[in-house]
Amino acid sequence: MFLELLLLLLASSHSSSSAAAQPQVILAQIGNPVTLPRTKWGKDENVHVHWSFNGISLIRRNPTNPSIRAENTEWQGRISLSSDFSLIISHVNASDFGTFQCLQHELVNEHATTYKLYDVSIHAQEPLLVNAALTLSCEIDQGAFVLVRPSVQWIGPDNKIYTGQQSMNKNTLTVKTVSAKHSGKWTCELKYNGGFTLKAMTDVTIVDLAPSTSDPIYTHDSAYNLNIPCSFSSKMTWSTLNKVGVTEGSWSFSPLNRSESPRTLLDLNLTPSAAWKSHDGTQSLLMESEVKDTVLDVKISKVSVNNRGTYTCNLKFGSQTISRNVQVEVLQVISSAGKVIYAGYPLNLTCTLGHPMSSDLEVNWITPHSSSRQNLNNPYPMQLSIPAVGLKDRGRWICELKKNSTVLTSATFTLKVENAPVNIWMIIAIVVGVLVLILIIVITVIYVRRCREVKYRRRKRKYCCCKNPQLKGFYKT
Repeated sequence: MFLELLLLLLASSHSSSSAAAQPQVILAQIGNPVTLPRTKWGKDENVHVHWSFNGISLIRRNPTNPSIRAENTEWQGRISLSSDFSLIISHVNASDFGTFQCLQHELVNEHATTYKLYDVSIHAQEPLLVNAALTLSCEIDQGAFVLVRPSVQWIGPDNKIYTGQQSMNKNTLTVKTVSAKHSGKWTCELKYNGGFTLKAMTDVTIVDLAPSTSDPIYTHDSAYNLNIPCSFSSKMTWSTLNKVGVTEGSWSFSPLNRSESPRTLLDLNLTPSAAWKSHDGTQSLLMESEVKDTVLDVKISKVSVNNRGTYTCNLKFGSQTISRNVQVEVLQVISSAGKVIYAGYPLNLTCTLGHPMSSDLEVNWITPHSSSRQNLNNPYPMQLSIPAVGLKDRGRWICELKKNSTVLTSATFTLKVENAPVNIWMIIAIVVGVLVLILIIVITVIYVRRCREVKYRRRKRKYCCCKNPQLKGFYKT
């Protein structure tokens, strides 16, 4: 009995200095995890570890029993021990801010560490329209701020470090003009107690359209269901857009090589569900469609050269409009003689976008296998000239448009070559000429024969011929 009392006195005297120590400050944010570190003490294989909160047992580790589980049902599923027996809270609740104690003992020795969990909060930010001002505040519990005086810096979604203004226990950051790069998670990083760090986070949504591609959309004549993209720079919902105040939207079109103002093709109907509808109720270059998941893309059902130009996606929020342009280039093969040509005639095939091509673009011709133009030299000309088309030249002529050896699109032209037909009027003239000639010959033959017949029918007069002719008169015999 005396020995047990002596051991208890030794244990209590060993731990008295620890119990009297000031609780260590731990900062945490509601909804995020936090780890309360166990002070390295004793031998890990022999030490008993017991964690409690405001005097209520939470979880313990017994070296003789490998199973570790929460002893309080309210904390089950949210707390666990790390490999070094530190306390991990996976999801901090508002009721978790209080005093935690880590009690360790090995045989008769005991060590206690006390922690005080304090709240750090960031006020939620409403969605903002691009070019608006952003204000974020990181507020530390006043009691904790007085004790630890943490250093604060902000880290944006672009991984850039920002500096806010400190006022007592609140650090406020202001970004005067926001863009899409400011949309995402913002981190208020607090460093305190010579090695502890808390990263309190909040989500900021900036409503803006994704930037237009630097290159146009290349397609070819007669392509089907060409998609014209228009989307937001980050994932968006209609409730978010309504909070920002979307009022209307449209798609407009500016034709290539025409100095005319943009023409509205589609309007955005917001009720009962978002949909693109024809501006004036007539057939448009763009298809009417339902808007799914705030994706504002539209389609061209069948591409023609009339679709060359710039398409503009517009969204209006009160007095401010955000827009993105999409340029569509349509490749076409033009024949100087149409789709059907007669053998022996000259032909020009031109691969064109409807305007002079930039220097970084090139064409590649793929000719029919039997064509006389098989051996073309690189660089390929945009116009192929064939002095006399033959039957071997019929088939598919393909013009590929390339940039840095990458095929952007290709246009196909099917050439039909036929033998030249004989002119019907020439045939008629020849037949008439032959008939006239035959008729002349027949008439001539008939005339000659009739002339002969008349000649034979006439009788010739017979005259008396004397041996010694004399002058007319009477003579004596």
